Amino acid sequence: MSTKRLIAIGMVLFTLLNILSLSAFAAEKVSYTITSPYETVDWDTFKQYKAQLHAHTLYSDGGMDVKDVVEEYYKQNYDILAITDHGVVNKGWDEVPEMLPIIGYNQYMYDLTPVTPERYEEITTGVGRDGRPMLDVNQGIEMNGVVMRKNHVNGFFCGAFQGDWGEEEDYISPIKATHEAGGISFIAHPGDFYAANRDYERAKDLNNLKIFIDPLLEYDSCVGMEIFNERDTVARADRILWDNVLMYIVPRGKVAWGFSNDDSHVIENIGVTAEIMLMPELSNEALRTAMENGTFFACSRIARNEMGEDYEGNGNFSKIEKITVDEEQDIITVTANNYDIIEWISDGEIIATGSKFNLRENSEKLGSYVRFQIKNEGGIVMSQPFVCDDGNMEAKIIEMPEQEPLSFVENVFATVVDKIKKTILGELIYRAFCQ
Repeated sequence: MSTKRLIAIGMVLFTLLNILSLSAFAAEKVSYTITSPYETVDWDTFKQYKAQLHAHTLYSDGGMDVKDVVEEYYKQNYDILAITDHGVVNKGWDEVPEMLPIIGYNQYMYDLTPVTPERYEEITTGVGRDGRPMLDVNQGIEMNGVVMRKNHVNGFFCGAFQGDWGEEEDYISPIKATHEAGGISFIAHPGDFYAANRDYERAKDLNNLKIFIDPLLEYDSCVGMEIFNERDTVARADRILWDNVLMYIVPRGKVAWGFSNDDSHVIENIGVTAEIMLMPELSNEALRTAMENGTFFACSRIARNEMGEDYEGNGNFSKIEKITVDEEQDIITVTANNYDIIEWISDGEIIATGSKFNLRENSEKLGSYVRFQIKNEGGIVMSQPFVCDDGNMEAKIIEMPEQEPLSFVENVFATVVDKIKKTILGELIYRAFCQ
């Protein structure tokens, strides 16, 4: 072999080694501060409780008496149940609440029967279930209960908005009222408001997202939004919406937790979804802390985009035994059983698979957060977001589009349209031509 050829080969090898060294150096140079929603969990002592935080009865527009709803969730091994009737604060499964004049029409048609005091005692102490009680969540309610546009908000632990019919397109008022009364809230089925299930681009439009972003940023007590609801029909785009909301708010210092609920009005919808709450004990105080800190997982048997249009899980959800965060190596590790695949999502895209996620190796695809989802025969389990700060979070801030000022005529027209939209007639027109 000639000297020139040896020199040429040597130069090529030298260049390749330099490229590899620089790449390794660059990957090593990226370092993250990882904020885990599960950092307060003691995996050796905390228990996992199956929760349902959105259920209806004959006290509003549900099709079942409260005693039957409670018994069915008890039978299906739920540990936590919140009755959240429209405009009606739950006073306890064994008490008839104050119902709304119109939406509470069932009080004139049926003999409403709450859980008896004796049965209430049995259920809340675990009789017939090996001592596993079911928690009656304190003062649950679905607010804006009579609006047509479905701008619903679920509130807890304070009793705000009892008897209030609500106002079309208004998320702020119930969230603010709950905040001022010392409770917490989450936004129910947000995609239903914009019919995002029919057009996914609506779940990405910042002008649409702003109506959810503003209250989430303004009120810490608004802890998140539903990402699964009922049989994942109107909510099928809500994970898309959630990711787009997270892309906007996480760099601004707020994380919205993802909730998963049956919104059950009929018995067929009971048991489709659940939150798995990680708590040191079964109590309303511990539940509130878990909801505020995001120490839970969102589960659903039906996930039309992720699992297939016609798939419905049958069996147990995968159980997550432990989550560890290695700050030195920037690696998140999930220990779980009974799963087919673990996928890692950032900015709405699957960027890695496997039980370990290395932030440095995925830095080019990683946004301001990462979350994982686990699939098995039972359905899907989603984690809450891990905030991933590489020291340059400001560069990830997405600015809201500026609105061009309207002329006098345009402003008058927009005001009239806005007023019409907030009527029943306007809603019917919207559903006919916009959805």
